[in-house]
Amino acid sequence: MAIQIRLNSDRLEITPDAVVLHLTSYESALSCVRERTASLARWALEFDRPQTLVRFPGCRRPFRVLASMASGEEERLPKMSDRELNLLGADYLKILEFLMEQRQEGKIVIITSNTTNICYHTSDLLKPSRAHWDAARFTGYNYLRSWRASRDEDPVNPRRLNPQFDRLREILARDGSAPGYEYTLYRPDDALCSYQTDYYLCRDYCGDEVRIGVSRIEDWRLLEPASV
Repeated sequence: MAIQIRLNSDRLEITPDAVVLHLTSYESALSCVRERTASLARWALEFDRPQTLVRFPGCRRPFRVLASMASGEEERLPKMSDRELNLLGADYLKILEFLMEQRQEGKIVIITSNTTNICYHTSDLLKPSRAHWDAARFTGYNYLRSWRASRDEDPVNPRRLNPQFDRLREILARDGSAPGYEYTLYRPDDALCSYQTDYYLCRDYCGDEVRIGVSRIEDWRLLEPASV
């Protein structure tokens, strides 16, 4: 079974025969292959596939980067989770690579604007049993609704926010990451839940500063059910 990861209009797919990157145009596909050949080859190695294919709309024959093209690097690069992780200056493909690795490890990844608090991406491992909604519905969701200080606050324009939100932003601004951060959020159904998440700051995700949250599926707890 193929694993798929979506970021905006791009899509990353891991099939039995290849790592497949679907981009939005011929120009972006050609630029990717020219500039990131080594990275694309390493993707194939990391996921034990013979090749990485780069596809674009209307293509009959995708660009192909063989895993053997990375054979000059005798020592495989460690996974991002095995080395000091710093996403501050990561580019778009590096974030895609990070999402692939976390998905393989069974972890949930959520990417949210650090300027508007709008959700850009939620991995498919986030289920309604934890979040009330399925993952796709969170795209475009304003997380300030979940960070409000109480149910009495206006969900559209809350005046008071959970102090843990300001503390998280302070830690990210200072350190660039907040591993094992514990906090509470209101779900879209207004149930209050506690979570534990590793947060990372990225300065330039498609031109916006974002915070990337990584958590295990089981790292949450229902504190108060939704009010009836």
